Amino acid sequence: MKTSRNKAAALRVPRRWRTPPPLTRGAESLEGMEILREVGGEVGVLLWQAYRNVMFWSTTDEGERGHLFSPRAGERRRQELGEARVPAELAGALDAVATMLGSPDGTGGGEVADACTAIARWAEEEGHMNTALAYTQAASVASPRNARLALAVGQLARRRAELARAETWFRHTIMVSRQIGDWEAYSRAYIALGNMFVARGNFPGAHRMHIKALRAARRKGMPQIQGMALHDLFVISDESGRHEQAEEYARQAFRAYGTTHPSLPSLAHDVAYFWMQHGYFQRAMDVFHVLEGHLTTPRERLVLISNLARAAAGVGNRDIFRKAWTQVYRLAKEPELQSVVSTALLELALGAASLSEWDRAEQAGQESLELAQKFGHGKTRFRAEALLDSIRTGRAAQERGAVGRASPKADALASDFVRSLGGSQSTVGV
Repeated sequence: MKTSRNKAAALRVPRRWRTPPPLTRGAESLEGMEILREVGGEVGVLLWQAYRNVMFWSTTDEGERGHLFSPRAGERRRQELGEARVPAELAGALDAVATMLGSPDGTGGGEVADACTAIARWAEEEGHMNTALAYTQAASVASPRNARLALAVGQLARRRAELARAETWFRHTIMVSRQIGDWEAYSRAYIALGNMFVARGNFPGAHRMHIKALRAARRKGMPQIQGMALHDLFVISDESGRHEQAEEYARQAFRAYGTTHPSLPSLAHDVAYFWMQHGYFQRAMDVFHVLEGHLTTPRERLVLISNLARAAAGVGNRDIFRKAWTQVYRLAKEPELQSVVSTALLELALGAASLSEWDRAEQAGQESLELAQKFGHGKTRFRAEALLDSIRTGRAAQERGAVGRASPKADALASDFVRSLGGSQSTVGV
């Protein structure tokens, strides 16, 4: 009896690797129903059938797959494919599923996963995000030792706001990646979990998740992942009120990324905004200026120029503030930017208030409030209401007088950002 107990204990999965099975279905009553609703037509039916076939095959023990389908199932599927108008991008992948139907015990999980990944890629390009999620999940179930596929399921589920499903897949990724030694997937899954905790306001939990990611990235020599984790730890520390620790994480993130990393402009912007929030307007403005050559999409420019306006107002530069004001209102007319305009207008209002330009401050503040109410931006709405109350009661805070104390380390980091990102010509003006 003692020998059998010892043998069972040896075969038991280590406790730290045990997680509940990931969620494979949302609210749909029939598995794969979202494919039929989203794609529709004969192609939708073929994709739904293929998805069900793959999931049935993948969840059956290897030794029992030989008799899952009728002997002519693959032949009949190929005939159906030949009679349907299947997009060229799907033909090879659906043919691979037909091969699986014809030879279920002779088909490998990697082949099936490749076919499902190709279908998911097509679905995402076509905007069929539920189908993309379903097939990415099917790929992961077919190739259960592939941590990157499990991570991709979690990322797609998060994009689809299926947060419970996303969390189970991120935890599943951690388990699989630890078993196979895929430390990049392991670290990225912890970062993803941490960011979900941030969204819930659970900053201690988020901090723990990112520290786990950071430690793994340091042990395994992954500087890019270190930079990502440290960047997020900077944000978490700021939100938690640990401002000195936030600046230290920012400096570490800069060193981890290096001077040419594509994420450096994003880090520089976040740190400059942090400085501006704490009254270091000149330092922030210097960095915002140099970022104009790096953050160039309409959304990025709207955010950047509105922040530059507020920083310029903080140091009393009315010329830059008014030029930035004009640019922000021009960009705010773009239909695709409406959901982020409220925050940009709030920065203008705060800048105008610090210059005692009360009419401008009230105009931008009121418009920010209305848009925040429309799009459900609770934090922006609260800040806009507070600003408008202070303006209307004649007690507006004079931000220009709230300049932060000198900090040689922070000034050095600002200089590092400016030097690394290059002194591109400002389109707002100095």
